[in-house]
Amino acid sequence: MKVTGEITELISKKKGYWSRCRAFKKCSYGEKNRDKKFRVLSNQNPLAEAQGLISTITILLPNIIEARQHGYIPAIDLCRNNGVQALLQEPETAKRENAWEYYFTQPNREISLDEVWKSRHVEEQRKDCMNLEYFIGDTCLQNDTRIQYLFEIIYQNIHLQSSIENRVELEKMNIFPQDGKVMGVGIRAGYRAGIMGNISLFNGHPNVGSCTDYIREIEKRLKEWDYEFFFLIVDDRQYLEEIKKYFGKSCIYLERSRFHFFADALKDVLYPCDANRQIEMEGLSVKKINEDYLVELYLLAQCDSLYASRGTGHNFSYLLNQGRYSRTEFVDLGAFDYKGQGL
Repeated sequence: MKVTGEITELISKKKGYWSRCRAFKKCSYGEKNRDKKFRVLSNQNPLAEAQGLISTITILLPNIIEARQHGYIPAIDLCRNNGVQALLQEPETAKRENAWEYYFTQPNREISLDEVWKSRHVEEQRKDCMNLEYFIGDTCLQNDTRIQYLFEIIYQNIHLQSSIENRVELEKMNIFPQDGKVMGVGIRAGYRAGIMGNISLFNGHPNVGSCTDYIREIEKRLKEWDYEFFFLIVDDRQYLEEIKKYFGKSCIYLERSRFHFFADALKDVLYPCDANRQIEMEGLSVKKINEDYLVELYLLAQCDSLYASRGTGHNFSYLLNQGRYSRTEFVDLGAFDYKGQGL
């Protein structure tokens, strides 16, 4: 679960905690690479245990940028996290397997983490540290100078494992039309479910429209932007079923396991039992669930235009696209303001 509002609040209250000299410790682990300096990054954020894969990228990216700016080669080792990120890997593999490398290579693909841990000059992250200037979060992105810089940073440092990269290409061949443009549509129905349930964890998260709202707006964008097909990523099964029923073959999507937040998406009726919401996830590894989501985000980045609710994942696709969308619209309905139970 992403907790961007709480992350920003915590960081803002502890500006002294950002100091690099306090957050990193100089170490020496061997005699390799005497002419290179490494900075080993991990997720030391106080809310790390509740963060998923894309939220983890947003936490690491500012420190990757700072490492490059100061002449360090960044490396990522999530085994060094203080806690267990259960949304990235099974708890029994935490501290033993670097979950980052399930999904991505190291920022410098030619240098392995094992080699870093045998090197002469290493700075190891021990505390939370972040430059908010480069924190992505779920705010609506604007194609300005900062975003242009982030395009390049992600291109240079965030590299899919080859097996996932190959799957993206294969899925694109299988589900995208051979000719013709595709509009990308991203909906975080889980945000709407959490906010409708008045869950405090969603304080500060983006408000999301109803399934009926999205059907109306997708139809409008298809006409105005001149598209026959749209690629839909949505985290709720009922949203998907209702949207594809309405649009038929114009709606293309990746068939994967999804949550059951809504019992009736058109009537905006939530599932009454939390246990039922993960029924499609039973028996799936955390790695598989994250891989499917990554494939969706990388496919979204290859669409010709983007229409999406606010969300860190959709922002990540926007950055992966490197400004090539011909049209981009983030739906900004404001943020949820949790006022407590019974208010």
